[in-house]
Amino acid sequence: MKKTLLILLAVVCVINVQAVKKVAYVTMNKLTMTTTATSPSNDAIIQMLKADTNLDVTVKVVESSDVITDLADYDVIIVQESFNSGDAILKTTGSLGINSIPKPFIYNKTYALKTGKAITTSPAAAVEGATPKLTVQDGATTNDLFKACTITANEITVLVDPTTDLGELGLTNSIKYLNYTTGNVISGASTLLAQPSGVTNAAVSINDIPAGSTIDTETLISRMIAISMNFGAISANGGKNITDDGLTIWRNAVYILAGLTVPSTKATLPNASAVNAPNDFSALSFDGKSVYNTNSSVVNIFNVAGKLISTSSDKEINMSNFTKGIYIVKTNSNTLKVSILR
Repeated sequence: MKKTLLILLAVVCVINVQAVKKVAYVTMNKLTMTTTATSPSNDAIIQMLKADTNLDVTVKVVESSDVITDLADYDVIIVQESFNSGDAILKTTGSLGINSIPKPFIYNKTYALKTGKAITTSPAAAVEGATPKLTVQDGATTNDLFKACTITANEITVLVDPTTDLGELGLTNSIKYLNYTTGNVISGASTLLAQPSGVTNAAVSINDIPAGSTIDTETLISRMIAISMNFGAISANGGKNITDDGLTIWRNAVYILAGLTVPSTKATLPNASAVNAPNDFSALSFDGKSVYNTNSSVVNIFNVAGKLISTSSDKEINMSNFTKGIYIVKTNSNTLKVSILR
């Protein structure tokens, strides 16, 4: 009996190990994000996916022309919007060319689906959607991509506030929410599942496109789910600018492509209560000359342009030799704005 139980436990363990799906999350080494935004290597999507025990997530922070040779080793590939649309890595000869990605993938770079970029020749134009809401197509509200989302009159709110590409809030050029294209010609039946609210002519926004389909001149060898959210909007306010419904769509897309059963509960930002808690400024203080780092956390000091000036985990960080100006002092849980007056 004991032997039988041991064998059964071993089988269960093997099944659990095999159920974990490998995800390659490919993002651009974007160093200019504002200091209040999440970094490209740890944005809200990454945090949410890494907390999921069914997924083994590898984050690949790459440059615009890097070559990636191991994508076939993963079950799902994610191409993040942090890239520039004309980057070599996205072109038809690049590692992230839509015509050559070897496994099912999420593509969050609508702006690249134009002539001379991810597509050789295309009549498409790319457009900013000036809304935080998606309108789900009639008949698609029961699609697993939107499972557990709150849908009201066919609309889902996926973002909070408009931002810049760098995740800046409240500026005159903070206008970014969602993207979409018009004019792309996609073979087969309609693949469009949702588009920014108020838009009626999107070709690519939220789409599920089967392997073997053509988008203008390019043929997909793998299934592609398009999710067209601005990376700055995803990253803003420490990752809290994307709603739980926005996170849920991302989670569901990964599960669909990985062949996993889509959960019936919403996805959330891990440790949301801690993230949303007020800063404990007693752990980080400034006396006009030095920053006091009570918890010996890793402290990053940025200038107002967002450039990293210094990193330290010392309990006292002397800033008396810094140039006169304003600096942002950050740990994982605290942010402090200081002025050097001399």
